[in-house]
Amino acid sequence: MRSGTPPSAEKIFAEIDMSVGDRKLHLKLSVDPGPMRLVELLPLAQNLANTMVQAAVEDVVEKGEAISCKKGCGACCRQLVPISQVEARRIRDLVEEMPEPRRSQIRARFAEARRRLEEAGILEKLLDREHWAPDGIETIGLEYFRQGIPCPFLEDESCSIHPDRPITCREYLVTSPAENCARPTRESVNTARIPLKVWTAVARFDKLPPGERFIRWVPLILAPEWADANPDETPPRPGPELLKELFEHLTGKDIPAPPLGLA
Repeated sequence: MRSGTPPSAEKIFAEIDMSVGDRKLHLKLSVDPGPMRLVELLPLAQNLANTMVQAAVEDVVEKGEAISCKKGCGACCRQLVPISQVEARRIRDLVEEMPEPRRSQIRARFAEARRRLEEAGILEKLLDREHWAPDGIETIGLEYFRQGIPCPFLEDESCSIHPDRPITCREYLVTSPAENCARPTRESVNTARIPLKVWTAVARFDKLPPGERFIRWVPLILAPEWADANPDETPPRPGPELLKELFEHLTGKDIPAPPLGLA
C-alpha cells in the first residue's frame, strides 16, 4: 500500500496491489486526509465492491459460464438482505432526501412490508437476531422469501436506486438459470464466488461487545426505523486511517500505515 499527497492536493492518493483469487489487482484510490465519518467512505467501498465483482465475473466467463442476473429479474429483491449499520443509516438518509411524493411512497412501502412481516410472525425474529441458531439466517431467510415481500425500491422488477444500492446487492450474482431464483434452494441456485466480501468488511467497523461472534447487520427492510433509533455517535477519524482499517477487515491482515508525502 503506497500513498502520496501532491502539493496543494485536498486528497490522499493510495495505490494498492492485492491478489484476488488468481488475479492481481492494482487499485488507485483517493481519500480525504482530514476527519471523515464512515458514511463518507461508502462511495469508495461501493467502487471497491464493483471491482471485486468484476473480477468474479471474469472468473465466471473464463469457466465458460455466464451471470444470469439481468434488468427485469427481481427475484433476489424479495430476499432478506443483510446490510451494514452505516449503510442502514445511508438508506434512511437516501429516502429522506427524495422529493415528494416519492418520499412518502417509499416510506409507505417500508411500512407495508413491516406490517406483513409482523402479520407473518417474522418481524419478531428479525428483531431478535442475537438469539438465532447458527443456521438462523438461512432458515429465516427462506421463510422471509416465501412471503414475497418486494424491496421498497423495486420498481418494474428493477432496482430504482441502482447506483446507491447496498453492497450486499452488488455482491450477489447467480450463474444458474434465472427462473430457479423464484424457488431457491441450495441445489437450484449457484452464486458467483466473490473472493473478498466488501459488505462484511464495512460491517466490521461496528465493534462487537465481548462474547459476540457474528458481525452486526441490519435487515434492509428495517433500515430506516433502525437508523432512526440508532444515531451515529462515533467521532470522525482521518480518512487514511479508515481506509487502512477497511483493507484490514477485507484481507484479515494487519496493514502498516503507508508513508505519506510521497510524490
